Amino acid sequence: MKKSLNKDSKCSLKKLKSDIELYFSNKDYEKAKELCDKAIELYPKDAYGYIMFVKVITNNYNNYIGQEKVKDLKNTFEKGYSLSSINDKKILKQEFDDYLYDLKEVENLKKIKKDIISKEFIKNVYNDTLSFINQNIPIVLSYGKNGTKIKNKYDLINGIFLFCLLIYNVINPNYLLILTIPFGIFGLITIYSFIEMNFFNEGKYKLEKETYQKIINEAKEKVNSIKQELSKINEELEFLKSQKISSIGKVPELFLQEHDELKINDEDKIANEISQAFLSGDVIKFSMLLENNTNLNTEEITNHIKQELENKNNELSDYINEKSNEKKSIQSQAILMKKVNKLDIITLVIMLIISIISIIVLFNKKICFIAFFLALVAGFISMFIYNINTGKHFKFLDTFKDNLLSSVFKASLLFDLVYYKINGSLPIIYGFIKIPIIFILVLAGFVMLASLMKYQYLLKKIRS
Repeated sequence: MKKSLNKDSKCSLKKLKSDIELYFSNKDYEKAKELCDKAIELYPKDAYGYIMFVKVITNNYNNYIGQEKVKDLKNTFEKGYSLSSINDKKILKQEFDDYLYDLKEVENLKKIKKDIISKEFIKNVYNDTLSFINQNIPIVLSYGKNGTKIKNKYDLINGIFLFCLLIYNVINPNYLLILTIPFGIFGLITIYSFIEMNFFNEGKYKLEKETYQKIINEAKEKVNSIKQELSKINEELEFLKSQKISSIGKVPELFLQEHDELKINDEDKIANEISQAFLSGDVIKFSMLLENNTNLNTEEITNHIKQELENKNNELSDYINEKSNEKKSIQSQAILMKKVNKLDIITLVIMLIISIISIIVLFNKKICFIAFFLALVAGFISMFIYNINTGKHFKFLDTFKDNLLSSVFKASLLFDLVYYKINGSLPIIYGFIKIPIIFILVLAGFVMLASLMKYQYLLKKIRS
């Protein structure tokens, strides 16, 4: 009876082996694995079940398995190896060790790829800081070369003109002093403000030489430091990339087919995605990309980035931030400014016709030619030196009206002063009502044309 049982058992093991081989050859790995488990359970002292289990899981050492499965696979192999014959052990050991070596090469290739992405990302961080400094150093250098930037030149000319009218009226006194005194004082204040703003003010419009030199030196030191770090990173990247090529050559082709992404040279692209996630403030995406694609610690790299951001927080960046705020202010003006429409152009043409006709008519009328000519010159100069930046410029018609008022006032006041000097008197109705109306008619078209040019130029400038 016992003899018969042993015979049946041997036949059963043989049948299991036959079935396992059949399913394995047909690539039915799930069924083959189930039978291997059964063989291990029924025949724990036989090496076949253990060794075939390993071969089924690895497709005879041709499929890659993750590191998390390697430990269990090793234990199964060790059990089968210990039960194998001395003749089989050498071959089995060699096959399994070769497989483990190939797995390590895959893991090494993964590590190299992550190292490259990590270095590319750090390189992006340094390049961002370097770009920030290099883009803005020319601004400071230009500022230093040119000295204090001259602001409000047109206001200075207006101030000088009004002050000169006061001096002229003081030399030739008359009741027009009631106008020339307050506007002359305003002109004097404008002149003083211009000088103080551009030559004595140590605030917004002036950068002292010591501060300027400190900013430049600090920026250059930072640039040199970053370039040294980038040089080291580039050397490390060259070494890692050569290692990657070497490692790819050591990994079996079947393994590479399962991990095709390891062969692709897309490390810089992935590093850019991580950088974009950080810059966009997507913390979750940034952390996931960093964890899945690099060997960097999220907290550690965040502190590193913060340090680089703090490196920007110096006098250079403060200066640039100030300029940035000015730019934002200009951009908000661009939004508020209205485009010149067809009706404005039609109005301009009509105004020019009226002005030209008015000049022709005036030459046929009796008018003090010297006073009119000087006043007309003053009006034309005034319309072209109108400071649209400090004047009204959210609507074209507002610019035109503001410019016209200023030009007519200067032209009329100069005409009245010269007329009074020549004729010894100036009728109030003539000087304060008729003459301003005449200059409105004469200058309106030309002032509108000058205002249009200034308005369009400013609109294009702040929107570019």
